[in-house]
Amino acid sequence: MLVKGVCQMDFLTKKYGIDLDDAIIVEGDKSRILDFCGRAERGEKLSVVAFGGSITQGSLATSVEKSYSALFTEWLREKFPNAEIKYQNSGIGGTGSLLGSARLERDVAAFEPDLVMVDFSVNDLANPARGETFEGVIRQLLSLPSKTAVIVLGNVYYSSGESSQIEHSAVCRYYGVPMLSSDTSLYKAVLTGKIKRRDFTPDDLHPNNLGHHFLAEMLVNFVEKINAEGGSDKTAEDISKVPFIFSETYQYIDKPFVTLNGFIADETKKTCVQDRFAEGYLASEKGQSVIFTGVGTSIIATYRQVVSATDMSPEAVAIVDGDAVNAVSLKGWFDETWGENIRTDIIASGLSFGRHTLEIKINETHENDTKPFYLNEVSFAGKKPEIMLMDPVCTHNVWGGTRIRDDFGYQVDGDDIGECWGVSAHPNGDGTVRNGAFSGMKLSEVYKNHRELFYSKNAEAKKQDGSCPFYEEGTQLEKKEDVFPLLIKIIDAKSDLSIQVHPDDEYAFKNENGALGKKECWYVLDAPEGASLVVGHNAKTRDELKEMVADGKWSELIREIPVHKGDFIQIDPGTVHAIKGGLLILETQQNSDITYRVYDYDRLYHGKLRQLHVKQSLDVITVPAAPLDKCFIDHTKIDAANTPDKVQTIYKCDKYEVMRLCLKNNASLEVTDTFMTASVIGGSAEIDGVKIKKGDFFIIPAGYGTAEFKGEAEIILSSVID
Repeated sequence: MLVKGVCQMDFLTKKYGIDLDDAIIVEGDKSRILDFCGRAERGEKLSVVAFGGSITQGSLATSVEKSYSALFTEWLREKFPNAEIKYQNSGIGGTGSLLGSARLERDVAAFEPDLVMVDFSVNDLANPARGETFEGVIRQLLSLPSKTAVIVLGNVYYSSGESSQIEHSAVCRYYGVPMLSSDTSLYKAVLTGKIKRRDFTPDDLHPNNLGHHFLAEMLVNFVEKINAEGGSDKTAEDISKVPFIFSETYQYIDKPFVTLNGFIADETKKTCVQDRFAEGYLASEKGQSVIFTGVGTSIIATYRQVVSATDMSPEAVAIVDGDAVNAVSLKGWFDETWGENIRTDIIASGLSFGRHTLEIKINETHENDTKPFYLNEVSFAGKKPEIMLMDPVCTHNVWGGTRIRDDFGYQVDGDDIGECWGVSAHPNGDGTVRNGAFSGMKLSEVYKNHRELFYSKNAEAKKQDGSCPFYEEGTQLEKKEDVFPLLIKIIDAKSDLSIQVHPDDEYAFKNENGALGKKECWYVLDAPEGASLVVGHNAKTRDELKEMVADGKWSELIREIPVHKGDFIQIDPGTVHAIKGGLLILETQQNSDITYRVYDYDRLYHGKLRQLHVKQSLDVITVPAAPLDKCFIDHTKIDAANTPDKVQTIYKCDKYEVMRLCLKNNASLEVTDTFMTASVIGGSAEIDGVKIKKGDFFIIPAGYGTAEFKGEAEIILSSVID
């Protein structure tokens, strides 16, 4: 194992007689390592990340290049000279897997790693939840889309042999992750007298250059051994289907919304991962606070502790959900002398899943304070929210047909089924959740009691701001916040719908008992040859509009356009419109059921003419009508812009964004700040193991993270624009 430009990687074996195979305490699943080596052999671009505490960072090595992970990466580069291997050291001194679970997305996943070395074995000794937090780290790593290879290292206190190896190795065995340990190799050699501690560690913990060399040898020996054995045709297991051994809490991390009440944001930009005290929050005066709002069952806070022998800093308290009685003390100083500490505490655990607040408030200051209290970050951890499949509500209409039953399989009697309200929390058609924790609950009830599943940080910001564009004292905003914002439906027009118009928010609020207005859009699911729609009108002035309506000059007034399957039409408030017979439409709209009929062809329903709303219509119709190119997107343009297995935005306005996913194999979708609705309009698939088919409607909750689709289906997605 002689490496040309790096080092002789069997040096310790030859000089000290240490058996490197003794370090392998969990061989684990070889498939990810072999896949990495195969890709390296083929000359691919690869990313290697080291993730851990001060040992990983390279503490007490004479340079970062002498750290074990840098040495190992250089060996990889020389073993696989055709590969382009990037290296990232994401070790931060004094940190364990608790902070690791919270910072993994930023400090590891962001580098799209193909191989990660992990070591939190010593720092986790101070963490009573180390089994849970380490499992969170491993689950997050194994869930990365690149099918990352993971190797865990176990270091020890060489004076006592203490480490977190018991919990860490249990997690590694369960998940099939390789683990190498200096306890069964280097520490064993100390106990048997083969090597003296001071040969490789000045402080019985941190390795010097020789110690880092040994850790690199452990890694090299393991990879060489696995690569030489080969023979694994196993593929990486879908981690989402594997039950948890300790807890699911720390696999799911939510970065909360922040409100500053005296604390100020540190605008110092991080220059590297190891730049610990930058981009945080500072305060020096008693009573100053910062409030975090997030979703989860556990809350983690990371803050600085200065060395009390030379500096002092204020004390803060952490208050969860306003409970000041059980506040947790956060001291900005400690009595060690080795340097400023980055401390991570579990502020709360075992909370009910949902939205919670954490207030960090300065509780005590000192005359000799030399540095402000420095809060690095706060994270909320907890169970990943479930996808909610919906049982829709179907309606009977004078113009309805049978395609909602025949084409989509909904069991509803009658030959006048006009609409299927697939995602709706409206009183006139409140859908029911059919799976998971909220099975049997109305969507309006889930929305009212579990707003954390739907919130967006932008909406939170608006709520904090309290500003309202046209209503007094926040009444409009409060009303809006109480209403689920979207309504998704299928419309089967066996015959023509009435010529109609919808009001905007301001008019609806003032004239319809505080209701929302109605902005909507149509995606044409099917259209017969020669199909058309009414979109807009031809009146040039409001007086001309009133005259043409009064005289019933409908053929002159309305603007009718041809449409085809796959066309998209945006209907802003004030737009005269009508769906014509033979069309099948998917409609995305504001959560409103306010429609003003201008004309209904004088047809009878149950022997009576349907009510018209001429006055209201004339109040709200936009004159002149918007140009057609502002509201119509031809199916050929939509198809030309589409890439299979990629989410495509069709249209975006101030109320919603409408997207299309043409799933052919696999696709990923990030759902973070706000929920997303989905309508399956063709085919069948799975989303993270949940089976979906044509006719299904579902909601992906806010904070869900990465949703993985597999199968062949066409799905229309929508989200709220704040």
